Amino acid sequence: MYAEKMRDVLSRPHLHELAVSSGFCQRAGKLSPSIFFDLLFYTVSSTEQGSLSYMVSLLQSKFGVTLKKQSLDERFTEKCVFFVKSVLSEILSEHLSSLYHKELLPDLKRIRIKDSTKFTTPSTLQANYKSSDRSRTGSGISIQYEYDLKSGSVLDLSITSGNRNDRTDAEETSDNVQKGDLMIRDLGYFSTPVMAKFSNSGAFFLSRLDCSTLVYDREGKRVCFKNIYKSMKAGNIVEKEMCVYAGEKVRLPVRLILQLVPDSVYEKRIREKTKKSKGQGRGQLTDETKIRCRFSLFITNADESILPIHQIFPLYRLRWQIELQFKVWKSVFKIDRLHRMKEHRYLALLYVKLLQIMLNLQITYSLQRSLPEDPKKIKALSLDKSMKTLKTLFDEIFRMFRETRSKSKEIARHIQKRLLENHWIESKNKKLCFPEVLKLFFLCI
Repeated sequence: MYAEKMRDVLSRPHLHELAVSSGFCQRAGKLSPSIFFDLLFYTVSSTEQGSLSYMVSLLQSKFGVTLKKQSLDERFTEKCVFFVKSVLSEILSEHLSSLYHKELLPDLKRIRIKDSTKFTTPSTLQANYKSSDRSRTGSGISIQYEYDLKSGSVLDLSITSGNRNDRTDAEETSDNVQKGDLMIRDLGYFSTPVMAKFSNSGAFFLSRLDCSTLVYDREGKRVCFKNIYKSMKAGNIVEKEMCVYAGEKVRLPVRLILQLVPDSVYEKRIREKTKKSKGQGRGQLTDETKIRCRFSLFITNADESILPIHQIFPLYRLRWQIELQFKVWKSVFKIDRLHRMKEHRYLALLYVKLLQIMLNLQITYSLQRSLPEDPKKIKALSLDKSMKTLKTLFDEIFRMFRETRSKSKEIARHIQKRLLENHWIESKNKKLCFPEVLKLFFLCI
């Protein structure tokens, strides 16, 4: 089903329509929009150089089109980037209905997991894409990525300047939320005014508590984490929750979930925070920071009936799936390895790389969705294994979108067989793997 939809999106007539509407194609020529797009697709699948010499040679050998380097270079304009972005947007608009199991937190409309990844770019992009640190080139990119854990649908995939931080993104996108959504993000996005907006929209959030955020009880008194620690240790209590207000200017009513961590975790946190504090010239850690390191602290505005305390920690652990995706983007698809070139060519190739990733991701998700729904025996495809294999199957995937329907189905069955052979997530080092974490949500259904 997904392959059929992608055949329509990537068909030569539809690519021509998108090229015309984006202003990229204004008149007929020997380098048609579909050939140009296919050229970019082949280029990012085989090299990170993206040189004009390579592409001109590929254009001749693969498509039988002869073009000078200068003529090809002139095709890389702002309208070219807009054309490629429009193709990516259509790819992302295709939604799945249920990725793992329809009973995964049924009271929530979407479980929205968001994070960003940053990397240094060539100095040719410095004018519009500044680095967030003192990088060698002074240029950098940040990619904001958000997806729905329930359906696998991509909700945001945007390229921004590297010096635009996550909190700015949270503020500028705070209106893009629907009633019943659950937002899960790391501390970089932490903002009590933004969370208040979510609450007012009927949406929910689950976040770690920022170490500098003041917390008050329902009587307006500062919460003393030192006393809570002593009380929990004395009573041999590992986990508890409190109804509190988070923030100073915006007193946000939330459930505060506290879980004591082992001494080894506490000591590791202290070492890491001390090193970071000294590196930033802030000196010694405060007593408040030290005592908070004794806990894993989370806040949410979701009621116990919607998000029980025993589901808080495993649910937040699922956020690490986005970190694994970023790892695949860089280690397998090497999105951060494009060579020095002019800005528009760099961006066009980067967007096509992201498009390739999303195609392979949705192929994996589509196959995951076809598996039997059994909450007691959840099997999940390994994203790392699947994406590595799909990258080697680029020619087959490309032909699946270009061949006749019968041939495409044959190729799709071949890809499915490859992925179902031994591409499952496996538990390592006695840690819960992804499907085992998912099972925790169905034990009480």
